[in-house]
Amino acid sequence: MAVDLNLKVARLIADFRSTLALIDFIQHELEKRIVARLGLIKIEALISLAGTYKNEVKRSLGPSGAAAVQALEVLLAQLRKDVDGGVRSVRNALVGHSLALNLREIPENWLFLGHSTFTILSQDLDRIDDEFAKLDPAYVKATQPSPLDPALLTFWSAPNVLGPVGAARVVTMPTGLWTPDVVAPVPGGTKLQDASIRVLGLRLSIRQAGLLFLPFWAIGGTVSTYERLLLELTVVDFFALEEAIYTGNVRGGTSSLVDEWASESPMHAGVAILSSMRAHASPSLSLWRDQVRNKICAHLDPDIPAADLEVDKWPMVVSDFNAEIERLCQLLGTAARQDVRTMIFVAPATPIKNGVVPPRVGAPTWNQT
Repeated sequence: MAVDLNLKVARLIADFRSTLALIDFIQHELEKRIVARLGLIKIEALISLAGTYKNEVKRSLGPSGAAAVQALEVLLAQLRKDVDGGVRSVRNALVGHSLALNLREIPENWLFLGHSTFTILSQDLDRIDDEFAKLDPAYVKATQPSPLDPALLTFWSAPNVLGPVGAARVVTMPTGLWTPDVVAPVPGGTKLQDASIRVLGLRLSIRQAGLLFLPFWAIGGTVSTYERLLLELTVVDFFALEEAIYTGNVRGGTSSLVDEWASESPMHAGVAILSSMRAHASPSLSLWRDQVRNKICAHLDPDIPAADLEVDKWPMVVSDFNAEIERLCQLLGTAARQDVRTMIFVAPATPIKNGVVPPRVGAPTWNQT
């Protein structure tokens, strides 16, 4: 039975606001869009719960309920139109899963993550927040984002972290060509290379999110909202990576990396490594997927008490999860290095000394989209 819908709707709106605050705070263009993907998860989760909550409020108001919720229904219909018109497809391709996209779809999806899209969505959520507050005395409006410490920018700009803002970095991601502060290979080559760039690009996204997460984790103590959001994103990305390596996504028309590598002649030597080591995955993987990824991070289960959404209530020890991320990412890197056709794609996003990426057509900044 659905519980705490008022708390969950407010939480999702607050989470979107905090995600946007973090995006605006981050100065590196690549990492802005890596984090922005989480915002789409929050939007789709909200539209799934808000309709149920609206109906609950409508019933509680009795005969006047239908007229009272009309303005809210208009707002929710507009948000649902936005979800159906792009949010859901981009979410599924770039964060819920790791789907193979063509050269037209890659920039369309990546650049959908931009200032104008998120500003419109934020304004929609503000209005929905106001309407629920008018209709339900039990609804406490979503909180505003906490200020972020400028010391974070100094930490992230260190050469061994994200590097100086504006410095050129070489990244292996299919979206890199449309990102202004990086240099990246052009997708659209062989199936082996495209699949490898896509999956290793997701591995790189997990690394970059981990670097953003690191100073929050080092502080210790109570998990902050920003720390939790980055952890939620990493949970979703980890299981997307595991799927991309081993099973692929049939509904999304995307084969697994193992199948793509195995279909080559000669077969990619990394297949044996990935296949043989799958049995060494954490025995908690299914639990984490079912109870944390599916019910808290990638979606928001209506039946879970709101108090159980906090990290300290998750059926997962974060340090154990981090160890599993490290194991899988190291394994994938080792496998990719077994073949000259893919070893180049393993490199981290290391800043190039004195390197600068000049502005180029098709690679707008966050604020330009």
